[in-house]
Amino acid sequence: MEAYKIYRDVICIDLKSFYASVECALRGHDPFKTPLIVADQSRGGGSVVLAVSPYLKKHGFKSRMRLHEVPDFPGMIIAKPRMQKYLEFSRDIVGVYLEFVAKEDLHIYSIDESFLDLTAYKRFYDAPTETIAKRIMRRIYQTTGVPSTCGIGDNLLLSKLALDLKSKQSPTHIGHMHYGDVARDLWPLRPLSEMWGIGPRMEKRLNMLGLYKVGDIANASAKRLKSQFGIIGEELFYHANGIDQSIIANKHEDMKTPMKSVGLGQTLFSDYDAKAIFTVMLEMVDEVAERLRFIRMQAKTLHLSIGYSKATGGGFSRQRSFELPSDDVEEILEQCLTIFNAYYEGLPIRKISIRATNLKPKRLGHQLSFFKTVERKEKNEKLFSTIDQLRRRFGKTSVMRLTSHFESGTAKERAKYIGGHHA
Repeated sequence: MEAYKIYRDVICIDLKSFYASVECALRGHDPFKTPLIVADQSRGGGSVVLAVSPYLKKHGFKSRMRLHEVPDFPGMIIAKPRMQKYLEFSRDIVGVYLEFVAKEDLHIYSIDESFLDLTAYKRFYDAPTETIAKRIMRRIYQTTGVPSTCGIGDNLLLSKLALDLKSKQSPTHIGHMHYGDVARDLWPLRPLSEMWGIGPRMEKRLNMLGLYKVGDIANASAKRLKSQFGIIGEELFYHANGIDQSIIANKHEDMKTPMKSVGLGQTLFSDYDAKAIFTVMLEMVDEVAERLRFIRMQAKTLHLSIGYSKATGGGFSRQRSFELPSDDVEEILEQCLTIFNAYYEGLPIRKISIRATNLKPKRLGHQLSFFKTVERKEKNEKLFSTIDQLRRRFGKTSVMRLTSHFESGTAKERAKYIGGHHA
C-alpha cells in the first residue's frame, strides 16, 4: 500500500456559509452574530433555503429546507439570492489564492471550495503549511469579510476529509488528516454516506455486502469491490485507505481535453402539457445549438429526459443518434420530438433536460443526406451566426422567438437568473 502513497502539502479551503456570509458582508454584519438566511420569498413557501448564517447553524438551522419549514427567530433576515454578487466575491477570493500560489497549483472545486497545493511554497514562504493556510484565510476575510475553514492533508482526498471531518471541531477552523490518521479517524466513520464520494445509493449497495464503516471497505478485497462496482469499487478501496494520486497541476492538463457534452435542464414553475412543453423544448434546443456553434462542435447523439409532476412521479430518459454529426436547430428539434412522441405518456411535465453528446469537431463544408440541401444548410448557418453575434453584443433577450413571449415560454425569465437564481 505504501507504494501508492504520494506526499504533498494540500489544503482545501471552504468559504463558510458562503452565500449567507456574502449577504452579511454586504450589510456590514458579522455572520457569526447575525440571524440571516438566503431564500427567494417571491417564489412562495416552497422556495429552498440556499444558505444560513453560521450564527443560525449554531441554533440548529439547516440549508436546503423549504422556506415554510423555517422556524421563527428574533431579528431574522431573509436575503434574496444575488448570484452575480456571489460570483463577484468568488472571483475576488480566487484573486487572493493567486496572490499565494500559481494557477497551476489551484483547483477550483466549486464556487465556495478550492484546493491549493502548497508543496513548492513552504520553502518560498519559509513557513509550515498551516501558517500559510492561516495567512490565506486571514487575507480572504480582510478582503471580503467572508470567513473560511480549511483542511490540510497529504493529498487532495485527505485535505477534503480533514475539512469535512475535523475543521468544524477545531478552534482554529483548520483540520489535519494524514496517512497515519486514517485508521483512527476515518475507518470508524458511519454511515458510509458521510464519506466524501459515497452517496445514498452506493451506501445501500455497500451495506448489502456487509460493509457499514469506512474501515470495512478499507479491509475488504479490492478485487471483490472491483467485480461488484467496476473501477469505482477499486477507487473506493484506495480512498478508504486514504490514497489518492491526483495532483492539481495534472488536473489543468485534463481540462485541455475537448468538452464531451453540451446541455441544460430546468425544473418548471408549474406542470406543463405536451403543447406547452414544445415552447420550452424549442427554447432549449436553440440554446444547445448555440453552445455547439460557440465551441465549434457537432453532436452525434441527442438525449432527452422528461420528469413528470411530483403528484404522478416517473418520466423517461432516451437518446437517438443523428445520421451525421449536427449543430442544426431543426435537426436537434426533430430528434427531441421523435423521442418525445415515442415515449410521452400524456402526464403533467415538471422537468426537462436536453443534452448533446458524442461531440465531433465541426466539419468544413457540408456532407448532407439525400433529403437535405446545401442551400438550406448555408442559409440556416448565416441566420444563426448573425443571431449569435447580436445576442453576445446586446444580451440573450435581444433576439428571441415569438413563442418565447407566450405564457409557457421560460427563456425571458431564465435570462434574469444565474445558476437558477436571481442575478
